[in-house]
Amino acid sequence: MSKTANQLFMFMLAFSVASCRMGSHGKTQEAVSGKRSLVDEESATHLRQSDPEAHGEANVQWSPDQRIAQAGYHYLLGEMLLQRGNVQDASTMLSSAYALDATPFLGSRVIIAKAESGFFEEALIEAERLVLLYPRNMEAKVLYAQLLVRKGSFSAASAQLEAVIKGQPKEELPYVMLIELSARAGNRKKARDFAQRLTRVRPQSPLGWSMMARLSLLGGAKKEMLSSAKRAYLLQASSDNAILYALALELNGKPKEALGIYEVAYKSADSSEKLTGKLVDLYRQVGDLEEALRVLSDVSRSSEVAPSAGIEIQRVAILWELKRDSEALAILEHLSKGGQRPELVATLLGYAYERVKRPDDAIKAYSRVTKDFALFKEVGVRRCLILKDQGKHEEAAALIKKYLDQADPGWEFFVLAAEMAAADGRDGDAIAMAKAGGVRYPDQTRFLFLAGAYQEKAGKFSEAMDTIRELIKVEPDNSAALNFLGFLMVEQGKDLTEAKKLIERALEVRPEDGAYLDSLGWCYFKMGDDTKAEEFLLRATKRTPDEGIIMEHLGELSLKRGHVDLAIGWFEKALQQKIEPRDLQRIRARLEETRRKK
Repeated sequence: MSKTANQLFMFMLAFSVASCRMGSHGKTQEAVSGKRSLVDEESATHLRQSDPEAHGEANVQWSPDQRIAQAGYHYLLGEMLLQRGNVQDASTMLSSAYALDATPFLGSRVIIAKAESGFFEEALIEAERLVLLYPRNMEAKVLYAQLLVRKGSFSAASAQLEAVIKGQPKEELPYVMLIELSARAGNRKKARDFAQRLTRVRPQSPLGWSMMARLSLLGGAKKEMLSSAKRAYLLQASSDNAILYALALELNGKPKEALGIYEVAYKSADSSEKLTGKLVDLYRQVGDLEEALRVLSDVSRSSEVAPSAGIEIQRVAILWELKRDSEALAILEHLSKGGQRPELVATLLGYAYERVKRPDDAIKAYSRVTKDFALFKEVGVRRCLILKDQGKHEEAAALIKKYLDQADPGWEFFVLAAEMAAADGRDGDAIAMAKAGGVRYPDQTRFLFLAGAYQEKAGKFSEAMDTIRELIKVEPDNSAALNFLGFLMVEQGKDLTEAKKLIERALEVRPEDGAYLDSLGWCYFKMGDDTKAEEFLLRATKRTPDEGIIMEHLGELSLKRGHVDLAIGWFEKALQQKIEPRDLQRIRARLEETRRKK
């Protein structure tokens, strides 16, 4: 799927995300969180008291009305548990309700709860069964299609939705989903066909017309976009439709009318920040950020009150994309003098100073951010990196320690602590800190790689290989780990056949990675296959033309073939690249040794 089609799909998805879980009579249901909460003890006790089967009274004969009433109670308790995030117990209650009153609505609720509680495959099978039991029920078919989409079976989902349309041609949701699926597959023509069909069967659907307008926008049909956007706006004067209509007016040479619509949209919107984001997204679709910036500036100037921080921050974001850093900084400096969203502004101001190479001012701006702010950890990382780059290692280490002393400092600070130790030549401390990070954050497998890298740097090659093997057991397709282990084995003259297989596995994941090609070329060199070595080393230097180690390896290959002058040239080129001190010393010594052979 093309990037543009993907953007369209994600944009349109926002319009129908609330419809992704259907309830009774087509009403939308809120998404259920997977987070567990405690069962309401009073309700659970009441349930046990009112449920004869809970006391082993399996032979009690209930009338149909009693069964329906009991099913209703189970359903309400299940929904309450869903609202509290207790999806597993909710699934049990809803299953009981469905067993007592087997309606497609209750069946759908059971399936949704099972899917959310981690039993997706079981939910998918039950959704298929529900469709077979109730072949005329639209909600069951739509739910099944949604689960198929989640699984990635887009063709099967489309088939289900088209079956719904065939039986119930005036239902809106199936068309919306088919439009999204077609756009996701990059089939803009098919998406447009479904949008046209939707507007024909439901000419009063603002969603149908807004989708037609967006598809026309991407297809370059400006006049069609204008007529569709106007229709959507007249049917539903929402802020979304206002933005779409205003953009259509602009693209059709009617800027004054467009600005009036923009102003109305901003005054009526619940959140100018969200509205501005949608506006910018639309302009991104047509590739005109300058125009988006102009509109935002016009709205700011035409406003009777000072523009909100949200609008100004959107202007900053666009200016950064346009690489107009000084203008963005000026806006943020002005914002910082007001009282709107001070900590967010301070964070952005610090980043703005970084972009214009004013690190001391960046540190001052970042220092205004308190522990209660959501980006406090990220700001701390930025401060540490600035201090590290400035060579202020003691200040950076002190700041890192403050974070590490907290209950949940964040894995990033263990990485920073390890990097600081390595930069100061304290390889043992770097290894210890990487291992400590892995213990504190076991899901962050990056610490295994870091520990292996620092062990290799400290000359503990056997330990490094053991550490990276441990990582590969956890992540068999980690190409960096596969290449690293393979290269270490080549350097140590270990099993070259196994090393070659490891590096080839890495290249299966990233076939044109210069470092991996270099490793394979070096492996062939060690195996005595100079022809293959040259092939892969030359490919590597084309992919990574500024890597000194590849040039060193080409120098060694040239020297082996007796081409002394060529070897000297490669070694000299290698020394001109940015390489680590230990590599620099080795290559310099090798160059001097080679020169003496002339």
